[in-house]
Order: sequence, then structure tokens, then C-alpha cells
Amino acid sequence: MRPTGSEERRLRAIELGLVLSLALLVAPLVPAAPGAAASPALEGQALGLFDPYAGLWYLRDAAGHTTRLGPFGRPGDVPLVGDWDGDGVDTLGVYRPEEGRLILRASGLPIAFVYPMPGGGLPVVADTDGDGRDTVSLARGGRLYVLDGLGRGPEESTGPDPLPLPLPPGTEALVGGDFDGDGVDEVAAVHQGRVEVIAPHGGFGLGYVGTALPVAGDWNGDGVAGVGVYDPWRAAFRLVEREGTDAPRAVPYGSLGMLPVAGAFGALPGKDTPPPHRAGLPAMAMGEVGPEVALLQQELSRRHLYRGAIDGEFGPAAAYAVLTFHKVLGVERTWEWEEEDSRRMAAFILPPLPERPEEPDRVEVDVGRQVLYLIEDHEVAAVVPVSTAGGYLYYSVRSGGRVRARTPHGDFTLTRHSRGWSCDSLTGWCIYNPWNFTPMYALHGYGEVPAYPASHGCVRLPIWESDLLEAHLLIGMPFHVWDEYRPRTR
Repeated sequence: MRPTGSEERRLRAIELGLVLSLALLVAPLVPAAPGAAASPALEGQALGLFDPYAGLWYLRDAAGHTTRLGPFGRPGDVPLVGDWDGDGVDTLGVYRPEEGRLILRASGLPIAFVYPMPGGGLPVVADTDGDGRDTVSLARGGRLYVLDGLGRGPEESTGPDPLPLPLPPGTEALVGGDFDGDGVDEVAAVHQGRVEVIAPHGGFGLGYVGTALPVAGDWNGDGVAGVGVYDPWRAAFRLVEREGTDAPRAVPYGSLGMLPVAGAFGALPGKDTPPPHRAGLPAMAMGEVGPEVALLQQELSRRHLYRGAIDGEFGPAAAYAVLTFHKVLGVERTWEWEEEDSRRMAAFILPPLPERPEEPDRVEVDVGRQVLYLIEDHEVAAVVPVSTAGGYLYYSVRSGGRVRARTPHGDFTLTRHSRGWSCDSLTGWCIYNPWNFTPMYALHGYGEVPAYPASHGCVRLPIWESDLLEAHLLIGMPFHVWDEYRPRTR
């Protein structure tokens, strides 16, 4: 339930405080310690973090010193770093997806340069023509549009090959850099934890980053960019040493919710206090509100466990997402976020699912874990909590005898659908948005979806999840029900 009265006012005050603290887009962008002596120029690149909840940027040089900049940016912005004017020094920028704006600062000037760009895209900074100036290219609809200017849309691209490049299915992040040392930047896509350079005639792999946040940079100054990661749950960067032969080294820095950047920022004062270091999140439960809840919602969403608003309210949708997280892991099925869950999330991966090359879009119901996987274009798009048959005996009015509650297992298709509530005139039971996969059993929304198997045979899911699936399911879609999938071993 949503908070009311004083609780609602408190939540609005929290949200308003966050927004107001980040709204200074045209304020001068200066170090937090004016007049501090500059340090020598950096070798290689510096790491950085953008804190969207405070609008602050923390740049960490090779010696481990911090320079704080801001305020610049707000929640929802994608942090960008690039050499916009070709002077050899990287400065800050943000892409605002909901507004379709690119906001840059050049050479430390206290002026924001605002360019229109298409909204809802995935941006990447790269010098794709080798002229020394970075531009911001944009991915939309599974394709990368390489743009040779700032603030331009795909339809205005005039590069040597304006045709868009197809991205790997499930691409969730892009990074740019000179990954082959030829003086021209390439763009790499991150999908299913793998990093792969995109090229018209075939690219090459750069490694595996898992669920961590990727960041690219020339870490050792040899002219070749490499890929590192920021692990938000451990609050640490991991970078590969020279020539990629040594094990990644961890650099503890920042806190969960901050977003990584890297760049050649030139001489930095390096006199500021580092950001607070906090790994993971504290225990939380239903009814709590605040930025830490928003961070939890954000991270659950990244793993396709949560589909609600990032509003900082630990309501039923967030509780069900935490429950689903516990179900997938096979631990105690509680609705509360526990302190040890941060450690679990740091290593979280989905279990292996059946490979069905001929079915790019389908539904998989894992009865053992009591979850449903929505698969789109061969990628997991949503992990949804369900409750299947409880296995108990009950009296069936329709059959006139005692029957056992059982969910049919096997390979089916969705054969019939109706919107809204459907009530059985014989039993009086009502189900919501039913999608039949047999004449008698359906996937449907229901008012009670416990953590354990409880239905007579249908596959129950929460009402709001049923509404969200409406745009993704269709008659004839493959629907598979199984107890435990064991992948083949070679």
C-alpha cells in the first residue's frame, strides 16, 4: 500500500530534497577545494565516480588522490567523459534520456552546452574518426548509430558509413576506446556479461565483466584501451594490469549507486576527501522509504527482478522482487532484504535455462524455484514470482470428487486469452488476465500469490505483473513448465 498522510509527506520531502540538490545545471563546475595546488599531470587515465543523488563527481588520480567536482547532473542522467574540443583534456557531460538532451562542459568553463539528441537511447563516447575530438554516438532499437558530431540524431549522420551497426541481443551497456591501438576509437557492447567490439565485418572479444558496470580507459599509457569494471556491491574498481597478464586488482572506492567513468583529466588538485565508502545495503523491509530503497530497486531492476518505479518506497512490488531474488538463489524465501543479500547480489547470476534455438520468444516456468522467465530474443527479459499447484487433495465441484492439485508439466503454447477478471459461474473463483496453456489451466493474475506452491493447477502471478506481461505475451507463444532443468554435461 502507498503511504498516506505524514508518511507521504515525508517521502515527498525526501524526493524533493534529492531533486533540488541536483538541479543546478548552469552553476559553475569547480573543484570543491578552490585554490588548492595542482598536482603533476597524470600518467594514463584517472578513474571517477558520478553520484547522481548528490550531483557530485569524484576523480581519483593515479596516486590515489581525489578531486571533487559539481554539482552537475541528477538521477536518471548517464555520466559521460570526453575530449569535446580536442585540447587533449577530458571534461564532463551527461545524457538525459527522458528529455533527449546532451549536456557538456568543456575546458572547465562554468557554462553548460546543451544539445538536442533523441531520447531513450544508450549513449557512448568515442573518437570514431581519429580527429582528436570525442563525439557521443547513440544506440536505439538494437542498432548503434555512429555520429560524427555533438547533439545530432541518427538521421543526420554523415560519416563514411552512415548505416547503423546491429548490436548483440540484450546489449545493456556500451564503452568506447582505442581497443586495437590504431589511433581510432572503437565501440564495444556489453551483453550477458561479455564485452565485444562492434564492427561491420566482425569484431573481437575483450573479456567478461559479469553484472559489474564496465568502464574503458588506457590504464598504463601504452595507447591501447582496456576494459575495467566497477563492482557496485563491493564498491570497488577492478582493473587488469599491464598487458592483461596479471590478475585484476581491486581499488576500493565509492558506494553503491555511484556510476563509473574514466578519462585523461590532466592536472587535478587532488586535495578533496574521497567519497564515502560503503559496500552493499543495510537490511530493509516493507514500509521503508528513502534513497537506499531506490538503490535496491535500481539493482533489482538491472537483474530483471523488479519492474516498478524507482521511487524509494519499499512496497509490495519491491517485496515480491526480493522474494524472487531469494527464490532464484534457493535460500530462505523471505520478503525482506537482509544484510547478507548484498554479498549474494555481488555474485548473482541466473541459473542455466533450456536452450531452444527455434524459440527466441517464450515463457519458461521453473516449478522448483517458483519463478517464471520471460524470454525475448533469446534473452531473459523478466523474472517473475509465481505460485503453482500445491500438490494437496481437494474436492472439485466440476468433477464431483477429490482430485490432486497439480500443474501440468511439459511443452505447451498459449491458446486462449481474455482481459480483466474472469469468474467461473460454477465455483465462483475469479482470475485476472488469464492466458490458457491447456483447456483447463492458465497463467493468470491472482490476489494471493504466496512464496510456496498453493494453486489448484494454474500458474498464479501478482496482479501488477499480469498487467505488465500483457504487452509481451501473445497467442501461440511457446510455454514450458518443468521442475528442475539440468544442462547437459560434455
